[in-house]
Amino acid sequence: MFGCYYVFDALYPVTPLLAKTFGFTGEQVGLLDTSYNVAALLTLIAGGVLIDRIGMAASAVLFGAIGAAGGLAIAFLPAIAPSTPWAGMMAGRFLLGIGSELFIVAATTVVGRWFKGKEISFALALQLLLGRLGSWAADRSPDFARTLFGSWQPPLLLAAALGVTWLGFACVYAFLERNAARRWDVTRAGATDKLVWSDLVRFDLGYWWVVGLCVAFYASIFPFRTFANLYFIEAKGVSPEAAGDLKSVLPLLSMIGMPLFGLLVDKIGKRALLMAAGSALLVPPFLMMVYTQLPLKLSMAMLGLAFALVPAVLWPAVTYLVPDARLGSAYALMTFCQQVGWAGMSWGMGLVKDASHASAQNPAGWTPVMLMLAGLATVGFVFSFLLWKSEHGPKAHGLETSRA
Repeated sequence: MFGCYYVFDALYPVTPLLAKTFGFTGEQVGLLDTSYNVAALLTLIAGGVLIDRIGMAASAVLFGAIGAAGGLAIAFLPAIAPSTPWAGMMAGRFLLGIGSELFIVAATTVVGRWFKGKEISFALALQLLLGRLGSWAADRSPDFARTLFGSWQPPLLLAAALGVTWLGFACVYAFLERNAARRWDVTRAGATDKLVWSDLVRFDLGYWWVVGLCVAFYASIFPFRTFANLYFIEAKGVSPEAAGDLKSVLPLLSMIGMPLFGLLVDKIGKRALLMAAGSALLVPPFLMMVYTQLPLKLSMAMLGLAFALVPAVLWPAVTYLVPDARLGSAYALMTFCQQVGWAGMSWGMGLVKDASHASAQNPAGWTPVMLMLAGLATVGFVFSFLLWKSEHGPKAHGLETSRA
């Protein structure tokens, strides 16, 4: 998970260098994310069924290998074809989108099947903590790997090396799981023999409220992270190193907060209420950065707390809403919907940035971009409220009452 998240996030500190070296526009930077999203969209549903079918060990190795290949392509293809660097990087991000998202689905399914009814929120929080540690390390790379940032390629070569390490640890996991299966009763794959579309959309309404929150939440956070370095440098006048430090607050607080929130929710329940609180916390920071002179670290701290609280509760909640045999498919479908929102938002933010001529010479051009984020975060809160309301009705699933 560390390697997977690092390879994904390593691109963002390099975006100013890509703009300087190759003349990438805001739309092109946004479309690098969209390429990743499109790849995930094309493969997630069938991939989720495949995970249910072949099992987590084989899935981890398969998708780890594809993700590692994507990291290598991102680092090498623009140099191999310098006349079309953007196309080469798009191809690498496409491969990464296939491998990374399905690897995360497989890893989440692992925890869901091993820990359901136990300390599942804490276990998933620890898994996400390691992933966020990869994001944090990538955000801080302009500091600890300062000597690599003389040009665009060396930081991405470091990410590619960590991608190969990701594949190595996926192989280690596969060995550990197969060894464990000989000693303990492990839920076996095979309940899903073929892709049945009608089965995928027959989930309970509560599941779809969680999906709606997932889409709005991540389509606010992830596109913001895509543009955060440029935003802080151009709109707020900070240095590239300071921009990386500010953005690293998100994964840092997420790493600290997720295990704590995971333990809390396992102890007290109240999952829908905590999701509503976390999604409400996401709205003000985008407005504060635009309309107030409050310290940027305060806004980033609020985003970081939301980034810790919501994921720590949201992903484990799915295990209460769908049957075990469809868990991989349910996670894949939710991630599919997440990718749709994320892809559209990244592209849309890039278009709005270019249309409003946002730049260091025109910082006010960033205002409509930030208002887009605040609006989408508000939509996420509405979905979380609907979930909370449904869990207080006759068709509640125990999100508020079930404890480890």
